[in-house]
Amino acid sequence: MINGRKGTKTNSISLSIPNIFRSFAKKITMSLFSPKNKKAWILVAHLMGWAVFLYMTVPLQHRMAHQSDYAFSMMLGVSCLFLIAYFYYNKNVVVPRFLPKQIMAFLGITLLAYMIFSLIIPNLIHHFYQPEIPPYQQPELDHIRILHIDIVGRFGLYSRSSQFLLVFIVSTGLKVFSQWYAEKQHLQELEKSMVQAELSFLKSQIHPHFLFNCLNSIYYLTLSKDDKAPKVILSLSDFLRFVTVESNNNRIPLEKEVKMLEEYIHLQSLRASEKFELQFQVKGTFTDLEMMPLTFIPFVENAFKYGISAHISCFIHILIEVENDVLKFTCNNSIVTGINEKNHSEGVGLENIKKRLELAYPQCHSLVIRQNSQAYMVELQIKLS
Repeated sequence: MINGRKGTKTNSISLSIPNIFRSFAKKITMSLFSPKNKKAWILVAHLMGWAVFLYMTVPLQHRMAHQSDYAFSMMLGVSCLFLIAYFYYNKNVVVPRFLPKQIMAFLGITLLAYMIFSLIIPNLIHHFYQPEIPPYQQPELDHIRILHIDIVGRFGLYSRSSQFLLVFIVSTGLKVFSQWYAEKQHLQELEKSMVQAELSFLKSQIHPHFLFNCLNSIYYLTLSKDDKAPKVILSLSDFLRFVTVESNNNRIPLEKEVKMLEEYIHLQSLRASEKFELQFQVKGTFTDLEMMPLTFIPFVENAFKYGISAHISCFIHILIEVENDVLKFTCNNSIVTGINEKNHSEGVGLENIKKRLELAYPQCHSLVIRQNSQAYMVELQIKLS
């Protein structure tokens, strides 16, 4: 027994070691790439980029014949400082100010910078530092440096034009890309805020719309002096609390949405006659599934508005089914002629829910509505995950 306990303890410790290292690595990663260290990483990236650029284009460039060491050093130093200054000036000042509206001014500034780098700087250095040295005193390069110069030279990186062009392309490209990305993020945030604003507006239209219909149901009970009226009023209070509170959320549990639909059907069916046939079925597992609130009720409300009568046989059949995280809702009802000459597919409620579905489930839902002289059918499918 003792050996078994020790073995169990050792196994638990050995199993926990990878978790410790995994947690430690996660903390280090989050610390390194936190927003506070963003500027530091950008600085490191810039320093590494300039180190690679200078290594590939400047340090091993052999000096020209009859050129002094001092003149060669001056040429390298002034050229490097000019390229670095031009890189950040072009990236932070020229591109934001002149692209894309003032393209001619942008090209003019670029051409001027190129002339300064390729012509003015070399001529000034040559003019002020002319001491020459005999050819036999030229420093010799070792084989490794000669090989590096030959490889890099094949790409034209020693050409002053190539150096300037590389700096121009990288600085312009970085700024254009960053501006495009920032604008894209801004448009996405703006579109998201507009969608939320429109959804809020549509939800605000629902509250009085449902209240009017529910009060009509209670009105029929009070006319007949039915004893159920107090309980119905209490049920209406719970339902309106749901409409007022839950509609402020973007998603609610599917079970709660179905429960409120049952409550609504109960309120509406109070004024139905014995000739009215109601079928309400729920199939599938709803655990951990969420959806947009007040999705089913507009369709059911429309069915009660056009599908029931106190004088002739009528029906409403409702089915809610979930399979593989796909919600299927069908609502079929009879059409009672003479109730309302307006088209069954029109109305504030249906247009409202159509817009809300388009905003909340873009390309993730399908809504099919069919109608003939006797029945009206709604088929809605939503991918919930």
